[in-house]
Amino acid sequence: MGLSLSTQGTGRDIACFSDGAHARRFGLRSLVKSFIALLLVAVSAVSANAACKTVNPVTVVLPDPASGRRYEIYISLPDSYAANPSKSYPLLILADGGRAFPKLSCDVRALAKSGAIGEEPVVVGLSYAIGEDLEDSRRRDYTPVADGPTSRVYGGAAAYQTYLRNVVLRHIEHHYRTDPARRLFWGHSYGGLLGAHILLTEPALFQTYLIGSPSFWFANQAIYGFEEAYAKRNKQLDATVILYVGGLEVTRYDPSRKGNTRDMVAGVQTFVSRLSGHGYSGLQLRSSVIPGTDHRSSVRPGFAWALTQALALHAVAGR
Repeated sequence: MGLSLSTQGTGRDIACFSDGAHARRFGLRSLVKSFIALLLVAVSAVSANAACKTVNPVTVVLPDPASGRRYEIYISLPDSYAANPSKSYPLLILADGGRAFPKLSCDVRALAKSGAIGEEPVVVGLSYAIGEDLEDSRRRDYTPVADGPTSRVYGGAAAYQTYLRNVVLRHIEHHYRTDPARRLFWGHSYGGLLGAHILLTEPALFQTYLIGSPSFWFANQAIYGFEEAYAKRNKQLDATVILYVGGLEVTRYDPSRKGNTRDMVAGVQTFVSRLSGHGYSGLQLRSSVIPGTDHRSSVRPGFAWALTQALALHAVAGR
């Protein structure tokens, strides 16, 4: 697996993987080595921090006034937060916080201490509706249309997005010193689908979208229709979008998803092609395939890579 890199148009920075032949054809071996070196730095920082325990996590229950559901959120503050009472910090929102928050909040701290990401953000994990099966909760809240693959309830992403905007973000910004101009969203699988939906319906809600192994197959690839609708109305998309997917997430190679016939790699490639093809001004776009990883094992290295890439782009662009 190699790396190809191209820059097309103002404000668009696109990095994606191709096969080794393409890398050789364009003389990009040095870029491949640079990417691998960066990924190793990020992953080594994460691996060295395997025993991390989140410092002073805060758990808050925030009801949704529209649905009556109650959700927990988990909050991790930077090490320097208490010592800098006049300072505002970036805000990183994690979907699937009930699963991902403990490890990824520690990974953020490890990456900050290693110097890989610079300033440590306030990290907030979004958990599931209290009293519900977590899979039922995420299927409903993270999917954009009701046409799901089973008889379960789907299609609540727009309502959940309203809750995220009007309840969660308002609570965080009222109680913690976060900078509304430096919001990042991360989601994986259905969480990545939710991130793409927010990007295409309310892009200004976050400045940065970290989208991992997204379920773009959902409802006959309905997310592409959202992108087409956005493109018809807009020429600008002011956002940094970083996508990743595991190299084994193709039809027959992903051991974590036996019987799955969905090619997640192709889904990411198609989405990247659509975004880049529409030539949005203001868009910074990067994507990668994480070699040797599947849908589950790509989470932490993919997250580390995406976060370092996003903050590197911000430094270059002065965001």
